[in-house]
Amino acid sequence: MKIKIDGQEIEAEEGERLIDIAARAGIHIPSLCYAPGFKHQSSCMVCMVRNLGNHQILTSCSTFATDGMDIDASSDDIKDLRKASLELLFSDHMAVCKEPCNVKECKLRLVGIEHRAKWNRHTRYSGVKKVEIQHIRDNLYFDVSKCFRCGLCVYNSNNGFTFKNRGFGMEVVLPKENYGNVDESHAALCPAQAIYVYPLPEGAKPGESKVSEVLKAEN
Repeated sequence: MKIKIDGQEIEAEEGERLIDIAARAGIHIPSLCYAPGFKHQSSCMVCMVRNLGNHQILTSCSTFATDGMDIDASSDDIKDLRKASLELLFSDHMAVCKEPCNVKECKLRLVGIEHRAKWNRHTRYSGVKKVEIQHIRDNLYFDVSKCFRCGLCVYNSNNGFTFKNRGFGMEVVLPKENYGNVDESHAALCPAQAIYVYPLPEGAKPGESKVSEVLKAEN
């Protein structure tokens, strides 16, 4: 089948996601809750695109191509929608961008900068209160106050992370009895540095840590 993204005609396979088709064609669509090859559910709304055929706004990480689609992935209107979504996520991200946060690997911060999103557009609020950072083991930690509940760690851990409560009070939790089922691969998946490695492995520099290597290896 053939579809168009930003006016570019692209061959697409049945069952292929719009975000992956765009990437293959060199068209950048950001996402925070999606990582190729991993389980996910659409939640961040940062990968929005518009179907020009019916003007419907779609999440490109969960929408599969159909023949003849004409997709707007890069207009100013779409970028403004993504910016609005990012600013809502920032209001629920109770973090300070300094150590131990490895800001050069924080996907939320990098995508926010890309879209010139403002951290203080909305009153910073989180249904999750500031709690003590969990030391999982060795140099692996979990700070729930940074988490905006994308779910990647939940969907891709076996008896590890899980959801607690619903609605605005929903949070990601890691029971102590599940610590042994979590490793650096979950830190690599986390787009908000809520799961992180600190200090960095010996000899590594910010932006060059072993966390990046884990994610590359699994893809």
